[in-house]
Amino acid sequence: MGGLNTAIDFLVFSLLSYLGVYYIIAQCISYGCGVLNSYLLNRAWTFQQQSKRGMYEFLKFTALSVLTLIVTSFLLTLFHYKFNISLPYSKILVTIVSIGLNYVGTKFWVFKLK
Repeated sequence: MGGLNTAIDFLVFSLLSYLGVYYIIAQCISYGCGVLNSYLLNRAWTFQQQSKRGMYEFLKFTALSVLTLIVTSFLLTLFHYKFNISLPYSKILVTIVSIGLNYVGTKFWVFKLK
C-alpha cells in the first residue's frame, strides 16, 4: 500500500510542479492525496482494522500526517535551497523520510493493537 501512496504523492507533485505550482503548495496537495489514500487502504489492508472507525483514530492519523508534512516540507526546502539538490531528487529524499515516519506512526500509534 505504501508504494501506491508514494506513487500518488510523487505523480501529483510532479504534475503540479510541471504546471508551475509553487513547490510547497504542490507538496501539501500531493501529500494530502497520498494521505487520504493511505488512511483508507492502511486501515483496511495493512493493519486490518475490523473495529468501527473512530474520530479519535482519524484525528491521530491526521495529526501524524500534519507532523510528517511539516517535516517533509522543511526537508524539501533544506535539500533544494540549502544543498542545491534538484526538486525531483529532493522530493525522492523526503519521500523516504515520509514513508518511515508514517509507517512507524501508524503501526505503533494510530492503528496500535489493543
